[in-house]
Amino acid sequence: MEDGSRSTGQDVDGLAEQVVASARATLGDPAEWVDPAGYPEGLALCIIDSIQSIGVKYGGVIAVLNRYRALRRQHGSDPAADGTPELLTTFADLGSAQSWAESVGNANKTSTHADAPLKALAIEQAAQALSALGILTCQDLRDAGADRLQRAKQAWLRVPGQGSGTSWRYLLMLSGAPGVKPDRMILRFVAAAVDRPERTMSTDLAVKIVIEAAKKLGVTPTRLDHAIWRWQSGRDR
Repeated sequence: MEDGSRSTGQDVDGLAEQVVASARATLGDPAEWVDPAGYPEGLALCIIDSIQSIGVKYGGVIAVLNRYRALRRQHGSDPAADGTPELLTTFADLGSAQSWAESVGNANKTSTHADAPLKALAIEQAAQALSALGILTCQDLRDAGADRLQRAKQAWLRVPGQGSGTSWRYLLMLSGAPGVKPDRMILRFVAAAVDRPERTMSTDLAVKIVIEAAKKLGVTPTRLDHAIWRWQSGRDR
């Protein structure tokens, strides 16, 4: 069944068992898996990382994060504690998303379309969207009730290039909220484990499978997600 929205609980359970078997065979002892470090006090860094990291090698993301940290330290601030107000201040100080991309970010765009906006603009708009809902810090995000969190998600999905929801899920993970980031590494691992072509694996189905597999393994979905990511990226080989 290729459409995750029509998969039954039984289907997900069986597919999760296959992921469990693959995880045990390739990812090592679950007791030794770790959560992603994230930025539990730095919503600005969470936003930058979650948007900059989609569809690119992570080394470029680290470079952007380091330039942001350097900029903030030049102003005597602690980038690890920055929320949306501080992030938006950097855009205001530099004058535009284009200037922010040139000084802090890079030329990466939100999609492969020639006229796609810069990821820097998406970062600015995402920070504005969260701020408008009173979500200024990671603690605000973690404490948001279901209604406000849903409104924040919908606002985030309207930001250019963020409609798939992958960066939203990653944002939650980086901020300390549990979740699964169904990026290409997760999709690739799950598809291989259940013996399906990767193109037929929907993100919704992959999330359901990873969450169920995590239950069977006795770990959080975030920890299984991170173990898969480390394996797929070659960090645990």
